[in-house]
Amino acid sequence: MTETTEVGVALLEALLERAERNPQATRAPSTAPDYDLVVTAEQLRRFHDLMAAAERAGAVVLVWGRRERQHLIERVRVVDPQRLATQLGRIPAVESARRLKEELLPLASTGEPWVVALLDDMASRWSRREAVFRLTSNQTVAAREFFTLLAAISRREARGLDARTFSLQATKDSKTFDRHASRLVAALRIELGEPDAAADVVWAHIGLERFSHPVHFRGPLSVGDAAHRLIDGRARPFASVHPEMLSDLRVLEPPTAVLTIENYASFNRQVREIDDGSLVVYVAGFPAAGVIELLSLVLDTVPVSVPFLHWGDVDCGGVRIFRYLEENLVRRPRPHLMTNELARKFGRPANPDAGLASVVKSDSALRDLAEWLAYGPDVYHLEQEALDPQSVVLPGPEERAGTA
Repeated sequence: MTETTEVGVALLEALLERAERNPQATRAPSTAPDYDLVVTAEQLRRFHDLMAAAERAGAVVLVWGRRERQHLIERVRVVDPQRLATQLGRIPAVESARRLKEELLPLASTGEPWVVALLDDMASRWSRREAVFRLTSNQTVAAREFFTLLAAISRREARGLDARTFSLQATKDSKTFDRHASRLVAALRIELGEPDAAADVVWAHIGLERFSHPVHFRGPLSVGDAAHRLIDGRARPFASVHPEMLSDLRVLEPPTAVLTIENYASFNRQVREIDDGSLVVYVAGFPAAGVIELLSLVLDTVPVSVPFLHWGDVDCGGVRIFRYLEENLVRRPRPHLMTNELARKFGRPANPDAGLASVVKSDSALRDLAEWLAYGPDVYHLEQEALDPQSVVLPGPEERAGTA
């Protein structure tokens, strides 16, 4: 640097950042000036004047050298980070975070509680002058856009829309979503409890689809009227319906059961190898809006005596998908071939994942299984493809044994 004030300001700003990042530290941050950056006598005088002014303001304390170095500062130690911020003409990180949180709270409060909880966490980190999802406490406009989108997503306003349409409806700007897509994925992975989830899985979770995917199923459903049947769900090996056609969906007769399946290979085997009169629906991981709509229409129509079951992986993702179905449908499924006994027999060893704590505390039918996966002992994961399909009409002994 050529300007002495730049050297001094850079030193004080670096100290301030360290102090604000770790406010609970028992030892105040300090540093030794690099006098190699101060070349001339005039630069030295101005540097010392800046340090002395910061000390008079009560922001830092200066430790001077001894003997032949008594004219040089050996160390600059922070005394009061807020006074140091004022001396530098900056708003203290704690105050900046508080102001932004106050501005964003009305927006976040229009969403689900997890949006407010996320704001609390971000404000705590902003108070330590951290960037969160590449947002700092100085980026007020971007933060408002981000929380506007998050709150709208939590209110399920993205379901069934493409990104540009949702963005336009939520923020009056069709490109806002594109500006925040990567940080939205990061935030929604936290809410989803899947830190490594692919972006398309996250978008499917919130029902955001550029073009809706067809729903695959096999069973006594049709699309169209009696004279013009466009789709017959009894076709082999299975039929597919686009979500835009679901308004014309009809239940031809009550199925013996309704079974949803997480993975495509298991779905294909089930519809090809098991013929028990059940309705089998492929949910493709976290079910998209069209899957939820089809299941809701069916479950509203068939008698409550028709069993509703779900078959998925015995792992954290499988449990969260099961819980998602429980929370988003008018009837709750029962687990099919999802037990720790089967996981121990056919699965592979895995590490506990305490991220399932919310399911453990819930009334989920997989609560006990979630507790085992979260805390052990001897946790195993099971991919459903490792099992052969079984009829859901006459449950096997594993199902009768329960979920844990």
